[in-house]
Amino acid sequence: MRETNRDKQVNELYERLLEELKAEVQPKLFDTIFAGDSFSLKSLEGNRATFTADSESSAAIIRASYTNLLKNKLGDLLHTPVDVEIMDKNSFAKRKEQIAQTSATFFQNSHLQRNFTFENFVIGSNNRDAFLAANFAVENPARSNPIFLYSKSGLGKTHLLQAIGNAYSNKYPEYNVLYITSDDFVSEFIKYVKGNKDSENLKDFFSTIDMLLVDDIQFLAGKEETQIMFFNVFNLLVSRGKQIVLTSDRAPSELKGLQDRLVSRFAGGLTISISSPNKDTLVEILKMKIQTTGLSLDLFEEEVLEYLAFNYSKNVRELEGAFTRLLFAITTHRPQGKITLFFAKEVFEDDEKRREKKSKIDVDSIIKAVADYYSLTEAQIKSKVRTSQIALARQIAMYLCRSILSTPYQEIGRQFGKDHTTVLANVSKIQSSLNTDASLKKAMDELTKRIKDHK
Repeated sequence: MRETNRDKQVNELYERLLEELKAEVQPKLFDTIFAGDSFSLKSLEGNRATFTADSESSAAIIRASYTNLLKNKLGDLLHTPVDVEIMDKNSFAKRKEQIAQTSATFFQNSHLQRNFTFENFVIGSNNRDAFLAANFAVENPARSNPIFLYSKSGLGKTHLLQAIGNAYSNKYPEYNVLYITSDDFVSEFIKYVKGNKDSENLKDFFSTIDMLLVDDIQFLAGKEETQIMFFNVFNLLVSRGKQIVLTSDRAPSELKGLQDRLVSRFAGGLTISISSPNKDTLVEILKMKIQTTGLSLDLFEEEVLEYLAFNYSKNVRELEGAFTRLLFAITTHRPQGKITLFFAKEVFEDDEKRREKKSKIDVDSIIKAVADYYSLTEAQIKSKVRTSQIALARQIAMYLCRSILSTPYQEIGRQFGKDHTTVLANVSKIQSSLNTDASLKKAMDELTKRIKDHK
């Protein structure tokens, strides 16, 4: 088996350790106990070093007489305190065999998807920090633990998580990367609890993992026993210097139904949010998708990409769905020449009609928005009731009809059962108050936004 970079580093460290021991141990004892293959450093996981001796009796002697010396010398070389485990070679081999068998037992269907890479991830101002953090996890594993990425659905968390795993596997092919969802962890834990496995088997499995990637960690909420196991796994990996990267739909402090000690650990690393992409980023994503399908960018009018980016901007997943529909239409109808904006609008004609219907602002929609804002009914807004709250809401509705729709005073009066002079007076009163009443201006700005956003 070829020597990995990790093996080489461990071997070099062991050679330096032997030099230190040689200066402390009597020559005959050193040659008997430490020289040759009778004693060796087998693994260094985080702050835990495992050594093997030829036999259990040799291991027992070394444990009794040299554990503290090994701890001190190795700690000095690593500049950090270490724990030392000394086993005989047979026991160590049996443990490795047990771990190998355990490794084949859990998460058999969990695999990285090779199409998710850093190279095909489109970077924008909304996700640049998350992209840098993801690269940091590969280049400097366990320097920040955990790395916690959060955003609304469809903004690229899974892509980044899998890209981390793929890049790490390419850089360190000898190391084990596990990508799972929190649902995968829950399912595996349930099977583990119901089975007749050794109580340490699941933890033994995770002791073989060098990088753990968990998607949608928020779905552990409310699952107390599973959280306890995950807490133990988390601590095990961190103590061994293994990188953990988690994703969620919200920040650690906003997670509900999770134990405080878990939330505290999630928040203790590097936490990065991903916001919604701007139009330029969405256009770049579309260009990437076009090139990935083998089509030329020259086939599409620039206005087509801008049209998709503007109308399907909720998240990347929505944009990709719209692009897939467009590709299907292109394949089916085979238009001649370039894909035009006219063709795209025909493809999305039903969506256009829905948007047009939804975006229609009229007097009724303004009255409804004002009524909802003030927890009133539309009938109360239009009534003759003159209590202060209803009267104010009525005046605001009249003002918004005038300012947003430019509705004639006479028509507004007809809608509210008032004459046009009363409407004019109410609109003027609101206009005047906006210059001096900060709370009224705040309410007006919020209402205007709701109406124009069709909320």
